[in-house]
Amino acid sequence: MCSDLRSDVSRNPYVYQLASATVLNRFNIVTKAWQFALNPALAGTFGAGASIVFAPSQGLKGAIGAGSTASSIVTTTAMTAVGVNMLANRGGSGEFGFKIRIIGKASGKAEERWIVGNSAGATPTFALDNPLTFTPVDGDVYEILSGRVFMFNAGATASNRWRSYETASNTLSNGLSVVGLPATVGTDTALVALDEQYTPYDCEPGEGFIKGGFIYDQNLTIRRALAATAASSTTLTGQASNGDASVLENEYRNFQIRIVQDLVNPSAVGQRAIIASHTAGPSAVYTLGSSWDVTPSAEAKFVIEYPNLILARSTATTTVYTWNYNDATVNNGTNNIAANAWSTTYFAAAPANNALGCMWAPCYGIRPDADKNARHSFIYFFRGQANTLDRFDLAGGATGAWTGAVPYDGAATITTGSCGGYAPFANEGRFFYMNIYAASAANQIYRFDVQNSTLAPMTATDWVQSGTAAAGQRMASYCAIDGKDKYDVILLMSHATTISQELVTLI
Repeated sequence: MCSDLRSDVSRNPYVYQLASATVLNRFNIVTKAWQFALNPALAGTFGAGASIVFAPSQGLKGAIGAGSTASSIVTTTAMTAVGVNMLANRGGSGEFGFKIRIIGKASGKAEERWIVGNSAGATPTFALDNPLTFTPVDGDVYEILSGRVFMFNAGATASNRWRSYETASNTLSNGLSVVGLPATVGTDTALVALDEQYTPYDCEPGEGFIKGGFIYDQNLTIRRALAATAASSTTLTGQASNGDASVLENEYRNFQIRIVQDLVNPSAVGQRAIIASHTAGPSAVYTLGSSWDVTPSAEAKFVIEYPNLILARSTATTTVYTWNYNDATVNNGTNNIAANAWSTTYFAAAPANNALGCMWAPCYGIRPDADKNARHSFIYFFRGQANTLDRFDLAGGATGAWTGAVPYDGAATITTGSCGGYAPFANEGRFFYMNIYAASAANQIYRFDVQNSTLAPMTATDWVQSGTAAAGQRMASYCAIDGKDKYDVILLMSHATTISQELVTLI
């Protein structure tokens, strides 16, 4: 299973379950009901080693044409044909439509709105909930932040073993590249998405990891950005006070910078670049892995985000397989990955093999402590078949850095059939929930505090499971929103059954 881990109402209202090579189901988090989504037609052998992950920034993208207004967007890039107003109500549950980002290459602004209507066809016109502060022109671009489900099947290498499903237009991709993946996957796979829409619990998607003081967009919610103070073809300089003025040296190495506004050099807006290194603040200088296509001005506004990559560990190896789902090559100054391709060298190999029950536990939802002992760049990894926990620091070097067998309180053996899911919504983004499987045991639900390195059992006796352990990611979380309150909700699929259970946690 997988889900959209955004912490606002833009999150996709479904949890997806890859039940077999021919069945992708979805659970509506509002109506609390399951339905068949589509046949993913995956090649390979479904079973242990199959996995899925959600990437929320990935959706329909294209060019804007002449005739657009501040409230109506004319598109010119052909997509899978959509029905009338199909994009104005995600999931038929009365929630908002899909969120769309309009990037004005002529105005120098990037703003997000909700789709409240669309015409039918392959080049629809979108109606927006509120007018933009600029009028889009021919040559501007749009990005629908609907998300994609990436699906990976086990078995031998084949052209359709790795595919994606675009959720807005219900489009299944052709077979994605499997070059660089293991020839055969027969035991385990763990995937994690590093997506620009994933932010700390006190930041909105689109604000990155450091909440700046400059308001670059406001529609239902205010979005803030950092203000540049200097720029060159390969650098950007941050603020002298507030914002990023307190960053440590290389604290956000291997993250991306995205330009969200530039009124002086308008065509610089929307660009993304990987941070190769940076100095400490105040006035931190961010050196890029490659040059800007259009050099931003010293008046540009920017955010620091995850770099839109998927990390995979698979079949008892130390290799970190990295998938680039950006539209262009990512380059951190040492290594690069072409668009829609895998790399086995972009990030460093782990200190030991993974095994059944392995799982990634990111911590992007936290706010680092004053001494920054816990950081946004940390991603924990439970090896499986042991109580050993490793930690990968995304910013620890040009290829990141692993620390093996890090100490933590409450160590428990991760068994076959164990799985977990991060919930960065409530509780200050601290908890990764786990089903540590022991047949018929009373306590099977735990949560790992990613900020304070503590694993503790939860009171969830109704979740007792029996039977043969099923390897695979059977747990997912989503953000329940009640006004200004947000709750972690955990969904668990029982072993080899059609039964699913929810746990709502308020503390």
